[in-house]
Amino acid sequence: MLVDKLISKIKNYENILLMVHVEPDGDTLAATVAFYIALKSLGKKVSMVCIDEIPKPFLFLPQIKNIQKDILFGDFEVIIVIDCGDLRRTGFPERLKKFAKVFKNFINIDHHPKNDLWKIANINIVDQGASSASEIVWEILKKLPVELNCDIATAILTGIYTDTGGFKHSNTSPKTLEIAAELLAHGARLKTITKNVSLNKSVAALKLWGVALSRLHKNQYLQIVSSVITRQDLDDCGATYYELAGVVNLMNSIPDSKAAILFFETPEGNIRASLRTEKDSVDIGKIAKLFGGGGHKKAAGFTIEAELKLNDTQWEILLK
Repeated sequence: MLVDKLISKIKNYENILLMVHVEPDGDTLAATVAFYIALKSLGKKVSMVCIDEIPKPFLFLPQIKNIQKDILFGDFEVIIVIDCGDLRRTGFPERLKKFAKVFKNFINIDHHPKNDLWKIANINIVDQGASSASEIVWEILKKLPVELNCDIATAILTGIYTDTGGFKHSNTSPKTLEIAAELLAHGARLKTITKNVSLNKSVAALKLWGVALSRLHKNQYLQIVSSVITRQDLDDCGATYYELAGVVNLMNSIPDSKAAILFFETPEGNIRASLRTEKDSVDIGKIAKLFGGGGHKKAAGFTIEAELKLNDTQWEILLK
């Protein structure tokens, strides 16, 4: 089995790099941190890397401050990427392709649909039916000779909690709840997770959410709810891009809508779209793929070269 092959590699190698995807969310961070703690307990030389800053809500995770922004890939025998939808989102696409080709020790752990990472990975441990990458990592860790302590359990539960929207999304399966119960039995600190993830909104974030909600538009024909945030909005509210997390999920709670899309300007001047749906009949992953993006059937995103024209609550996006 592939998991057994992964465990064999872990046992045989000493220098391991864990990679977090760009614009990190709770799942990639939590699963990586949990893996890091477990590997360190085995006496391995382990490092974590993420090209972007860590969002404030996840700074409570154990060992999170050990994540580096850059690192020499050649110092490692194997690289493990966790919860990454495609090669570009690793933040190091060309360097990673070169490492995989030369060393042939690249492992992909994920729950996203098949993508270009699968082509260069030597081992793909993917379960599209899992609620999160954290759920997959938990099953791997249970096969390792490590103590599944409260830090590991808290990290894994954080990843599951965030990717299921606090167990509200349709990807919450019976197995997911069984694993959550296991994690609580191992000392996972659910109160700490909810305090930091769900109950940790700054004044700036709430102002930004208010701007997004004030621009809500519903296309009655398509039954799609949309809104937009500009870079100027961030400046006016004193907020960061990370404080947009959760807005599109709130938009998606509007009755009789099939999907929600939040558009926002990136620092590079492009437009990023975040899509969500709870409808089984809608596959927003396919919509995102049309624009060069990707993701899951019910949570996806894409970036396009476009400009935003905004007039009060009226707005339009024009392709460059």
